[in-house]
Amino acid sequence: MTPKFREALEQMARARGAVLRVTGDRISVATQGRAAELDLPGDAGAVDALADLPSAFPSRAARGDIREKTLYNIIQDMVVVTQGSRPRDTELQAKLPQVLHADPASRQVLASVMARQYWFHPKGKSPSVFLTPFHADLPGEYDYVGRYKSFRGSLLLFLCFDGNGFDLSVADEALDFMQGDGGLSPLDRELLRAAREVATSSGLHTSPDARRLLEIDDEQARVESRVRSRLSRGAFDQDALDLIRRDLRNVMTLQLPRHDKVAALMLALSVHVALYYYRIAFSVGEGLQVAARTLDGDAASSPPLFDGAVLFRVGSAGDRPISATDPCARAWWRLDEQHLLALPANMIAANLLHSVTEATLGDLSPVLPRPAECARALADDPPSIAVAEFLSAAIAARLVEIGGAPPPVYDPGAGGYALRMAALDVFRGRASALRQRGRDVVNTMVGGFAGSLKRNRGPVRFFELDEQVLFLLVKLILDGSGLQQMPLQKGFLPALRAYGLAPQDAHEEDLMADALQRLGLLDRYSDAGEATYVRHVL
Repeated sequence: MTPKFREALEQMARARGAVLRVTGDRISVATQGRAAELDLPGDAGAVDALADLPSAFPSRAARGDIREKTLYNIIQDMVVVTQGSRPRDTELQAKLPQVLHADPASRQVLASVMARQYWFHPKGKSPSVFLTPFHADLPGEYDYVGRYKSFRGSLLLFLCFDGNGFDLSVADEALDFMQGDGGLSPLDRELLRAAREVATSSGLHTSPDARRLLEIDDEQARVESRVRSRLSRGAFDQDALDLIRRDLRNVMTLQLPRHDKVAALMLALSVHVALYYYRIAFSVGEGLQVAARTLDGDAASSPPLFDGAVLFRVGSAGDRPISATDPCARAWWRLDEQHLLALPANMIAANLLHSVTEATLGDLSPVLPRPAECARALADDPPSIAVAEFLSAAIAARLVEIGGAPPPVYDPGAGGYALRMAALDVFRGRASALRQRGRDVVNTMVGGFAGSLKRNRGPVRFFELDEQVLFLLVKLILDGSGLQQMPLQKGFLPALRAYGLAPQDAHEEDLMADALQRLGLLDRYSDAGEATYVRHVL
């Protein structure tokens, strides 16, 4: 501990009437009849390690990838390779003209058609193509070029956590569908036959099994053990995980052509993952604001509710102008720019706030680092607030010093605000690190293609749900409620809010109703709004 930092601590302690004792990196403080001890962060590496919420995410460093690759990776991790290794899908594409069952004059043409039909071409400057995962055999038997650290089977394993263990029934149902032959076209069957022939000639034999998710090993350890360890104290938001599993299971009941059903599975997974990231970022970011106000002496407010936070407009009403002041754009700025982009820094602040709460309250501290719950626990014991506020200010000053600046002296009450800002300063100049951990995941899941949740138009970014997402949400909400129809105003809109979604205003509600009616998903029994019902078509 440098002399300047110690001097800053002593000035803050005098301003608060606190008794301070310093031993190495450990500080002890007593004020208003409460005392606590806490080890301050030692260096930048120790601070960076706190940019993680194990209870909230399946891994620390996973990055988002396009939804087709995410499903490809998940299915691949449920297929056991019993002999040899997977060949590249480029080998299959090269051998198609020799193995297809067609007359010699047609094989090259048919192979070209299949290359366009079954190899996905991502957008980008130098995209790497890969097989479309419409059947489990394709990811099970072939690797693709361009793999990097993105979501794999550990994501599905994490989503299968039910509070006690891993409920793999949804994984079983998805794999049963993906490895089945129902709904395959003649062209599908011919590609699969050729793919199996080439894979077998390479000495590859596979065995699909969802239990494989419990047996995957990587460079460090068995994935199941690592995910279970991350959830050892419970899930950060168990209700969200339960909803995702329920909806993925409901997708399996869709009566759709095979390729459309695979697309619906990918869309449901990607929309849910995107909303889950927003939900966690919102909970942490808003919770830190609640905690800062509590440490500043305000009464602790209720935990932030994500319901209806994603204010959207409907993307099926033609090309409409957009303004940065529109509610859907302001909601995007609040969730994406303010909370999602800051997620890594806010996780550091949340973990440090939790350590402060544990040091102050001991066994009365919340089990998980949920900032709003930490604030509530501190508010329930008012004398502890002064101690927690000083510890937060001390940590904030230490973070500033670790960053290379002189340690500041924070006024009484400023500790919670200072802690969050100091954590953000840790990432100053490392904008890519912020984007990769939050915004890039969401963008690759639900931005820029059909089945979107967000859009850009010029410099304005905003939330917009297209008809594909609306169609799927009707299915998921009605199936989840066990109903064939429900009133729009008193049933469907509240259910949307539970997902975090809400039309941006009453006019947008009318546009959404018009879109649902065009899709055949709405019945108007009279002109009264109470007589408008959302219904099933499948």
